[in-house]
Amino acid sequence: MVEERGQVINVSAEGAVVAVVQTSACQGCKARQGCGQAVLSEWGSTDRQDAKNHFFIDKTGIQPELALRPGDVVRLGIPEDALSRAAVWMYLWPLLPVFFVLWAGTQLSIPEPAQLLTALLAGAAAVVVTRWRFATPGQTGRPRILSIETPATAVFAREAG
Repeated sequence: MVEERGQVINVSAEGAVVAVVQTSACQGCKARQGCGQAVLSEWGSTDRQDAKNHFFIDKTGIQPELALRPGDVVRLGIPEDALSRAAVWMYLWPLLPVFFVLWAGTQLSIPEPAQLLTALLAGAAAVVVTRWRFATPGQTGRPRILSIETPATAVFAREAG
């Protein structure tokens, strides 16, 4: 189980919105100034950055015995195999049709411009299939709230004292 900490932002009858506190290795990396990943992670407006870090977890992903309140620090979990499957779908799957089309075009002696156009179309189709696949992920691929690490009352009491 891959686990991460987050803070409950809002609770409703349908579920909860949780903000994941980024504790990435980027903050301590010496190559941060020249790294494209670090630059991209900070790109965009503050609202856009907040939206990337907020997750809605429906009531099926919340243990029934947990009484969540805004401000609670919670432990989130997602199965490792679900994370691995998602990585294959996001990275490998869109490339396979492209490589296959390029290989088949070479074997059939199709002109290079036609091969490239067909490869782009195959890659775009694979991206569409991937987006459709993740539009309604299965229950195993969704993050779950495993426990409350720090109740909101303890956080507020610590800040007041």
